Amino acid sequence: MSGPKFAAEMTSDCRAFVDRIEGRARTARRKAALLPRVKRQAFIYNATFQNDIEAVAYPLAKVLKRIPDFLTPKTYCEKIRILYLTHPNPLMPLAADKVDMHRLCDHLDPPIKPPALYASFNDPHDLDLRNLPENTMLKVADGCKMNMLHGPGMPITPFAYRRFLRQNWHFDHWRRHGELHYRDIPRRLLLEEALLPIEGLTETCIFCAFGAPYMTLTKSDYGANKPAGKNGGYTALAPHLKLLEPYADFVPQPMDFALPPQHREAMLKTARILSAALPNCRVDFMFLGDQCYLGEITISSAALTKPYEERAREELLGSLYDFSKLPDTLKKARKIAAALDWPTEPSFGHYTPDDPRLATGGH
Repeated sequence: MSGPKFAAEMTSDCRAFVDRIEGRARTARRKAALLPRVKRQAFIYNATFQNDIEAVAYPLAKVLKRIPDFLTPKTYCEKIRILYLTHPNPLMPLAADKVDMHRLCDHLDPPIKPPALYASFNDPHDLDLRNLPENTMLKVADGCKMNMLHGPGMPITPFAYRRFLRQNWHFDHWRRHGELHYRDIPRRLLLEEALLPIEGLTETCIFCAFGAPYMTLTKSDYGANKPAGKNGGYTALAPHLKLLEPYADFVPQPMDFALPPQHREAMLKTARILSAALPNCRVDFMFLGDQCYLGEITISSAALTKPYEERAREELLGSLYDFSKLPDTLKKARKIAAALDWPTEPSFGHYTPDDPRLATGGH
């Protein structure tokens, strides 16, 4: 698909916006060098951004080469990142929490379940490495790609565990790209059943808008089990197949590859159930042999900082999101959160949708 692209050069107001923030960050990094290591990230973040709007707008401004217009958003990334500022949905952090996602699944009872949750720990020193189950994935609950595998021939050693904690335990993932929903997830470690062998895993993700699955992304890059001639890619799903036809360069995949017939209806039903109280999410599934497992519920795929190069594609995808549905979605989310004894009022999403600062990066 061809069409108008985002600007090759930053607009002057965007350049001033980015330079102002990056100047603060440079000053903060110099001062942070005198602080204890575990306090540096928070200090730099707090000195760099004057408000949440700046923090949410900055990563996207560098890519769009203009200040994101969160007041009248059109593109997909703008429409979904604005939710951190104007949509206080408590289910966003609950679903992304790698511990309480299991409680959410128990409550909603979708057909496809995640691997077993063995234990969770508020204090990482409470974990006794000598008592780890044989095949275990150790994860940080409020992060992304913060995990260690304990399996045959690859035990987690005390040295490796100390190094893991040094790198991850005091690191706030939400500060990386302004993904504010991670801010409300308690810092915990969890032990989850590991699906082995890892090289035998494949993954399919189903994208959903307000409970409606509309597209899959198939990943088959774990290793030797990649199907012959299959490189993964996007597949449009009904009822939005016609709407997504302009995505001509999506890698065409047979539906049986994206959603195997024996799991198709269960996967779609699981995606609908888990996404019904969320405006946007990606439901991740893993395959090992003939078994299908729920992986994660991803609220912000690729941190919502990698828009399509052409505006038309971003606006096309953004058109799936009817924000008149937000009040009903919020009502559903709060009901589920209350049933699970999860806070119904998150720390994010409290700007009014007509706040003029949403169009100017917080100024």
